[in-house]
Amino acid sequence: MRIRLNVPREQGQLRDLVAAIDGVLAREGVDPGVVHDVQLVTEEVVCNALDYGRVEGREHEISVGIGIDGNLITLEFRDDCVAFNPLERPDPDLDADIADRPVGGLGVHLIRQLAEDITYTRQEPHNILRVVLRTQPPGSPA
Repeated sequence: MRIRLNVPREQGQLRDLVAAIDGVLAREGVDPGVVHDVQLVTEEVVCNALDYGRVEGREHEISVGIGIDGNLITLEFRDDCVAFNPLERPDPDLDADIADRPVGGLGVHLIRQLAEDITYTRQEPHNILRVVLRTQPPGSPA
């Protein structure tokens, strides 16, 4: 199963995107805990693109592809925003005092923790981030 959804250009409409993804995953019988993980990943990636990747005065396209093959969900986030490879960000120092930590990086860290696999490519003019998760949480019967 594969579908592609266009992402709203405003964060206020992000709820509609997440609801559409929830519906697709529920129809496919994906575990509710994994659906929640997909929501977190989607919100983080899309919000980062909307907040930091846009060029003022230019319309951007952002889309999310969802593929389910066996026990794996592949999310493909594609945007024509400013080039940005989130995998180049260093892991945050979680032991440092919160006041001493730089802003940012926790969302990418969270995605790394949730994902089975994550890859980034730049195919001009697009950032393409693929995040693979399992359809069932670890330790669940397949």
